[in-house]
This record gives sequence, C-alpha cells and structure tokens, in this order.
Amino acid sequence: MHPFFIYLIQVNIALALFYLLYAIVLRGDTFLRLRRIYFLSVIIFSLFYPFFTMPFLSDIWISRPSGLEGAAATIIMGGSGRAMVSEGGVSMPMAVSWEKILSLSYITITLGVILRFIFQLLSIYGIWLKSEKQIIAGNPIYRLKDDITPFSFFNLIFIHTGKHSETELFQILLHEQTHVRQWHSIDIMLMELVCLFSWWNPFVWLMKREMAMNLEYLADSCVLREGVDSREYQYHLLRLTYHETAVQIVNNFNVSQLKQRIMMMNKTKSPPLKLAKYLLIFPLAFLLVFANSCANRDKKSGGDEAAEMTAPGSTEMPGIIPEEPDTPIVDNSEIFVVVEEQPTFPGGNAAMMRFLSDNIKYPVVAQDNGIQGRVIVNFVVEKDGRLSDFNVVRSIDPLLDAEALRVLESMPNWTPGKQRGEAVRVRFTLPVVFKIQS
Repeated sequence: MHPFFIYLIQVNIALALFYLLYAIVLRGDTFLRLRRIYFLSVIIFSLFYPFFTMPFLSDIWISRPSGLEGAAATIIMGGSGRAMVSEGGVSMPMAVSWEKILSLSYITITLGVILRFIFQLLSIYGIWLKSEKQIIAGNPIYRLKDDITPFSFFNLIFIHTGKHSETELFQILLHEQTHVRQWHSIDIMLMELVCLFSWWNPFVWLMKREMAMNLEYLADSCVLREGVDSREYQYHLLRLTYHETAVQIVNNFNVSQLKQRIMMMNKTKSPPLKLAKYLLIFPLAFLLVFANSCANRDKKSGGDEAAEMTAPGSTEMPGIIPEEPDTPIVDNSEIFVVVEEQPTFPGGNAAMMRFLSDNIKYPVVAQDNGIQGRVIVNFVVEKDGRLSDFNVVRSIDPLLDAEALRVLESMPNWTPGKQRGEAVRVRFTLPVVFKIQS
C-alpha cells in the first residue's frame, strides 16, 4: 500500500478514537473553551502523530528480532513451466488491480470534494462582490442583497440589515463579532481541509458538526454575557429558522441544530471537578504513539515478501506466512536491521515478484522426491544498492537452498535503505517457500 494511504488510515483511526472519547465522555459539559482546545489539539495531533515514535518502548514490547518478517506472495508453476506471480491471491498479469481501482476511485472522489470546497469559496467571494459595505455602531459590515442568514467569514460580517430590527442587529453583531474576534473560521477551515481527504470517514463528519456547534455555543454565551435576555434571543433565533443559509464553510448566525443551542444556553454550568475527564486525552494519545512505534518497529519492509513456489496442479492461494524464530542478527553501527526508509527492489514489490516469476525454478528432482519447505535467506543491501553477504539461515534441502540463493544473488541493485536521510547498510530477510500440492 502506498505510504500516503497508510498515513491517511492512521490519521483517521486517531480522529475516530478521539471523537468516540468526546461522544462518550466529554460531550454534555459546559466547558466550551476547553472543548474548542480539545478539538483543535486532537486534529493537529492526529495529523502529526504518525511521524512520532518511541523506540525504547517498542523494543521492550517487541522482544523478537525484526530481521524476519513479511507477507506471502504466491508463485504458481503452470504447465508450460513459466511461473505466474500473484500477491494476496491477485494475479500480477491483470491489467488493473483492486488497489489501483480503489486508488483511482479515492482520487476521483477527492477531486470532486476539493472542487466543491473551491466552489464554496468562490460563492463567498461572489456574495462579497455583490454586498455593500456599511458601518453599524462603529462596526464595518457587508449588507446582503439576498435574504439569507447572517454569517461571518474570518473578519467579514454579512447581514441583511433591512430584515432585522435594531435590537436584532445588535444581537447579531455581538454573535458574529465573537466569531471574528476569536477566529472561529480557522477551526472551520482546518476541519474542512481534513474532510477533503477523509470524506470517507463518518467520524470526521461527526466531529466537524460538533466543532461547528461548539463555536455557536461560544458565540451564544458571549451574547448572553453582554446582558441580552436569553428568552428574547432564543425567539430571535427561532424567527431565523426558515431563512436560507450561505455555504457550509462560514459561521452562520442560525444553524439547523437550534434545539441543542437553546438547551446549552439554559444548562447549568458543569462543576470544575469534571475538568479531570479531559485528562483522558493523554493516555489515548500515548497509546496511539506507542502503537505507531510498534508498527514501525515491526514494519513489513517494502520488498520483504515471501515467495511461495507451488508445483503444477496447485490451486491453494495462501495468505500470511507465519513467522518463525530466526537466528539473531547482530545489529551494529554499520549494518542496520530497522531503518526509517527500507531498501526496495527497483520498481517495487510487483517488479520483484515478476523478477522471481521469470527466474526461479522449482528443482525437478526436489519435486519428484517430495522435498518442500521454506528456505530463509538474508543478505545485506549496501549503501550503493548492491546485495552482499547472502546467508541461508533456515535450510530445507541443498537443492532448494541453492535455487533460492541463485535467484536472489542474481537480483539487480536495490534502492538502498536510509536512516536520517543517509544511505546505510541494511540487513534484509526474504523467505522462499517451496510447496508441492496434490
């Protein structure tokens, strides 16, 4: 899988867990400012935590050596003697793989979501061009010509002044000035950008809704603190219920969840002791970073795949080859076992599978004598991509050992692994499974 999609999955797992923490534990209190900080913090953390690791903890948790690891690919020997490689049961000769189809579908839909976002920005620009700037009570506002709900976007406030009384204009200005003064549009835009690439995650949309609602809670509370009668203000909101809203990426004075806003205005303040539940964010963040560290520690290397040879007549398509104890590999300052960027076969995994398909041969004598099993070979990918120091660390039979070594030693130079941006020597392990099926 492409690293971007792995990163995207990690980000969305974190966002989903943080939303569930909010929905189960945090929602319902009146700590509105703290709630805003929570949303902003967890979004920023989710975007960056995949780059954080804690190697010392992952080393404690994962005690086995990491030189042997990999998912299975299958090489099926056809009647013509030519091998056809498939990964995870998907034949490589296919013109289009499911991974490509999903990638293209994701890119297509994402482009559509991005175009929708750009259209909304252009809509705001169009409204701004048609609006007339006015000064009301010393505040610059833009007078709407269309009958839509008042809204703000960054430092711009839009109101249809002719549709509201002086009292209502005062309340609207208090509300929208709160959005402007506290830069609520930053929250909205940040969440919109997340939604552009995480449109497939329902928890992201739920978090977006809760974030927008909390911003309205904050603005409502500021209006009431200025001495506005809560009942009169709520009636004012009810009168705006049937007005058309602008676009979704602005702070609308009236939003559809009016009932929740009125309930929040009438709610008793939460006791300070309930602030302690926000500390739950730290163990969850720690677990995410820890899981990411373990995943990196135990990461499947880019080309570290098991090649499985199946004699003619086989129909089995195995999944994951279980890992077995390996001879410990000495890791010193010159040869790395785990690096930030793993070495890769030129052209990637698919190219390596094709190379094995074209070159590896199941020894006929071994087939006739029913010899099968897994040969585990490790080697060093040098700084210049050359392969050296081949060793059979798990032998099955001299014939199978020799064939595995012959093919692996004939591989072209790889793209070297990197640590802190510099090419380094990396110890790499590749299991080759020879299997006879009846």
